Amino acid sequence: MDVGHLGDEFAGRAAIVTGGSQGIGAAIARRLAAGGAAVTICARRAERVDAAVARLRASGARAQGLAADVRDPADVRRVVDATVDGFGRVDILVNNAGTGQIRDSLTLELDAWRDLIDTHLTGTFLMSQAAARVMIAAGSGVILNIGSVFSVRGMPKRAAYCTAKHGIVGLTRALACEWAPHGIRVVALGPGYISTAREVPVDFSREVVERRTPMGRWGTPEEMGEAAAFLCSPRASFLTGSLTMADGGWVAYGGW
Repeated sequence: MDVGHLGDEFAGRAAIVTGGSQGIGAAIARRLAAGGAAVTICARRAERVDAAVARLRASGARAQGLAADVRDPADVRRVVDATVDGFGRVDILVNNAGTGQIRDSLTLELDAWRDLIDTHLTGTFLMSQAAARVMIAAGSGVILNIGSVFSVRGMPKRAAYCTAKHGIVGLTRALACEWAPHGIRVVALGPGYISTAREVPVDFSREVVERRTPMGRWGTPEEMGEAAAFLCSPRASFLTGSLTMADGGWVAYGGW
């Protein structure tokens, strides 16, 4: 995707995408860059970050990347500071960093629980807090938190994941109310089952998901990129505190 192909809706803007080296995060970073944004991506593995930045730059984007852990306040500050240093501002934050987990709740280890909760939920809070300090000074900004179908549903062996994703919606609503007077919108996107090269834990077949989804298929990272771009754009200027599902009807359908 050539970065000039989709116009300039994000021209002059700077975005941070956590977990932006692959999957949904990488697709969102590409889409924001295609709209003219300068993009900072971060993820834990440096080699993946470097490869993703190289791909963005090859398409003509202004991009930089850092190996960082959103659970670490020092790393969080480093990502935000690097964006301000490199691009002069922070207009958009996409909190996408996360990990999957399928564990029996009776034997779920505390360390495993904490790892997932800290990555999804605490990391989202820390990044939002750090970015908002810059946004408040500027009087505007958008924070997009990536939820899930499990932000509003439950499933066995996903206690930590469901808790974290439900928590992201609550955090989205609280921050949206608190920061709206400062010109900051805080919204959430709830992807359904998305086909990516990244391996995610599943305990049922691809065909089961297709049967369970009214649209009869898995979503694509590019579709999530488009949904994210809308939510981050001025076209969504009166949306805040809300969760937008992009799940092919998965949540709407009550059967299996």
